[in-house]
Amino acid sequence: MIKDQELENNHIIERQFPLNEEIISLLKAENWRELDQYFLKAEKPGGVLFDFLKPLLDFESIEHIIAIRSAPEDEDGIWHDDGSRILGFSLSLTQNHAQTVGGELRFRPKGASDYHKIATRPMGTILIFKTGIYGFEHMVSAVTEGKRVVIAGWCS
Repeated sequence: MIKDQELENNHIIERQFPLNEEIISLLKAENWRELDQYFLKAEKPGGVLFDFLKPLLDFESIEHIIAIRSAPEDEDGIWHDDGSRILGFSLSLTQNHAQTVGGELRFRPKGASDYHKIATRPMGTILIFKTGIYGFEHMVSAVTEGKRVVIAGWCS
């Protein structure tokens, strides 16, 4: 299933995703509806997200959500493994990542007490990670300062 050697050998990899002016403009305007529509097209075969991920692994489809978390109302997520999905990803659209406290993406082997954490990444960074079928789970910690915006998604 996995075609990329770095991803084969690690449970998570980090890459830079090409953000165009349309994405940046929609993000700055907080036009979530149109941003969602953009990524609905991008996740289809021939779309920029599909074509970006396809060299890494074999999959049939992508699903996504726009996940917006901000202080002070935010709270920790729960550990979960995304079920039978092949891989998960988190594309940062956070405009001020250095001013965001919390919102860490945490990974661990399913049921383990120790975990690996990754702080909110700069805009355009995509984290691609193994999930349920590989025995890993993840969660996002509460954002205690600032705002975290990501396109969270799954490949099936």
